[in-house]
Amino acid sequence: MLNVSPEFKTAVYAPTRTTRARVSFNISDVTAPGDAAVTVTSEVAGFSRLQETKDSILTRPAYATFEPDYWKLDGSFVLPPKPSETDYEVGWYSDAFSNADGSFSVPQVLDYTFGQTHSSIGITVTFDTPTGECATDFVINVYNGGTVIYTDTVTGNTLAQYVLEKQLNDYNRVTVSISKWSAGNRRAKVIEVTFGVVRVYEDNKLIRVDVTEEIDPTSAALPVSEMKFVVDNSSREFNILNPTGSYAYLAERQRVHTEIGVMIAPNRFEYLTLGYYYLSDWQSDEGALTTTFTARNLIDFLSDEEITNLTSGSMSLYDFTAALLTGAGVERYEIDPALSSITTQGVYDSLTRREILQMIALAGMSVVRVDRYDKLIIEQLPAGASVDTLDFDNIYKEPKINLEELVTRVEVNYYSGVDVAGVAVATVAVAGGKTLKVENTLISSQAHAQAVANWFLAENLKRAIYEINWRQNPALECGDLVEVENSYNETKQSRITRQEYNYAGFLRGRSLTRGAI
Repeated sequence: MLNVSPEFKTAVYAPTRTTRARVSFNISDVTAPGDAAVTVTSEVAGFSRLQETKDSILTRPAYATFEPDYWKLDGSFVLPPKPSETDYEVGWYSDAFSNADGSFSVPQVLDYTFGQTHSSIGITVTFDTPTGECATDFVINVYNGGTVIYTDTVTGNTLAQYVLEKQLNDYNRVTVSISKWSAGNRRAKVIEVTFGVVRVYEDNKLIRVDVTEEIDPTSAALPVSEMKFVVDNSSREFNILNPTGSYAYLAERQRVHTEIGVMIAPNRFEYLTLGYYYLSDWQSDEGALTTTFTARNLIDFLSDEEITNLTSGSMSLYDFTAALLTGAGVERYEIDPALSSITTQGVYDSLTRREILQMIALAGMSVVRVDRYDKLIIEQLPAGASVDTLDFDNIYKEPKINLEELVTRVEVNYYSGVDVAGVAVATVAVAGGKTLKVENTLISSQAHAQAVANWFLAENLKRAIYEINWRQNPALECGDLVEVENSYNETKQSRITRQEYNYAGFLRGRSLTRGAI
């Protein structure tokens, strides 16, 4: 469950609530960030993270830095992360301070150079959005070789996210030169420079948002989470024949960030992220003057190339997983330390990285998910107390309960190379039921196979599937344990395996949870 304020916890289940949705759509050259080398005039040593200005992450907290009259003591600021805490977004902080009037004695310049040429519909600079501070006077120069092909000289800017919207073709260098900040005695701060435009759609342009996130507690499958959003296209921006529109710049893997906000005080919303997704499909509906976009999480974009390893080599499942993800180009991941104590021979035959990741999850008695901040996580799901209760104050009608077929026996093979060396069995003393067989060459000992068999059987015995149509709470995540109320004034604990969020001016949705009978 996401961390939220006490005001959010009250407002999300209030009898009357107001919600909003916000979608930030990064229409950019997806190859540019990886091709860019960036330098800067000055940078705070040990804190600033210049490389994060090209990682496509547009949000971060307001950090409590020692700048005069900057750190508000209202709870809206957090302490800066330590250098070792690499999961937290920071962006660039200049070492130089602005003068009392906001001007810099020496302009602070971000300089991006590329190994090849790129084209985009513009440039977006995201300044210090958590506080609303920004560069007021700055210059964006776009180069082809040593020639400036476009200059945007900005004075009096008040936008914490500035969008230069211009068709820019075949550039190999971009500079952002900041000469004045919106407040005196400040460091210049840039969270992201996007080589394209960031469209932010809210209720005036956003027709509908549907988000589905899912996990499989047994790792018998590796579900892909998906979001769809529909925007007003009456301007015909996304029409294929529009020569000045954005259609030509749409590409797979452009990043989409989705948020749901709940009003916690008059005209004050607390927004929670529903995740980062990557564009996979789009279509314009001429009659309805709308455009529908479909995006999926990074699991869907793991390489489909088949790879093979038939050479046995003893290693921990943790190290094996890290090597696989690094080879797949996944930069942000977290692996459960419990996988360090599991040994594997690492043998597999003609499989995609996605298929191997599923094998790892099963062998590690864990699940694979992508969290709301685009980190791929492999973890063993913990037991414990429920984090929330889904009751009839928020459920539209009594949950529907489906029972999956009873499993009373699990057989797990273990291997030497690709050959079966033996089998471990777990059973339950119940009449009837079916047998499940697990074949996974990453399992190479009888003890490991027995542990997997016991875990797999226990998870399959949680066969009561609760289907809950309700008002939804965007703070809840797949994997969370919740209490579900029934008509007998009782609650049953179960684990969320699927979350559906539907927003069309108001929020509602559906949850699927799995628990014991």
